[in-house]
Amino acid sequence: MKDIEILLLDADSDRRNNFASRLRVQGFSTVLSFEGFQTIHLIEKCKYSALIIIGNLQDMPGLEVLSLTRISQSKSDLPIIYISTSSDQEEVLNAFELGANDIIVYSDKCFASLVEKLKKYTVVKKK
Repeated sequence: MKDIEILLLDADSDRRNNFASRLRVQGFSTVLSFEGFQTIHLIEKCKYSALIIIGNLQDMPGLEVLSLTRISQSKSDLPIIYISTSSDQEEVLNAFELGANDIIVYSDKCFASLVEKLKKYTVVKKK
């Protein structure tokens, strides 16, 4: 999995660093972002195996990053896993409508589910 590079977007630095460290232990290479515009710029410059969006950012909502990303990247080109920091069902539905490959509602125990979904999408992409 060393050639699988994940772009991780989260405004919360503690949570972002925690997820990144845990993903690296699982064998994923991670690139960190904390703003929406920065993320869009990174996606335009580099190719990633997947994008993880966690909640909203200071410069734009996470759903807007998802929507802007889908303008240039299809679901098969860049799988996006959206992690909602609220349990609002409308947000989850909007994320699917805007092109998220998968949704996870954030909790302290959601990491195992995230790794499972990353393995699913990055393996499918490599075939």
